[in-house]
Amino acid sequence: MIKKYTFCYDDLAEVKFTVDIDIFTVQKAKDTLGFFMWDYNEDGNLIDEVMKKYALECIIEASYNDYNKLGLIKEFNEKEGFYSIDGKYGITLDSIESYEFSEDKLEMIVS
Repeated sequence: MIKKYTFCYDDLAEVKFTVDIDIFTVQKAKDTLGFFMWDYNEDGNLIDEVMKKYALECIIEASYNDYNKLGLIKEFNEKEGFYSIDGKYGITLDSIESYEFSEDKLEMIVS
């Protein structure tokens, strides 16, 4: 079964995934959730819960390192605790729109 996920971060960034839950199983979700000390809804859908973590990590990495889709896929191929997002384990990164930091958006207060 295929599930499509779209995550928007405060209308500033967006990431989309396709997940084949026959490949990326609940056990794989548990593996990732258990690797880190994250808060998550243990009674909820664990694949949905772990995809929130993937989304946030993708947005952070893409924004901080100015990665595009291919850069993120390469990063996750080497990222400890996460399965790759190239489709091999059932998670495919479809697109990423990172947040662009700009000096123009800084508010300066001098005292």
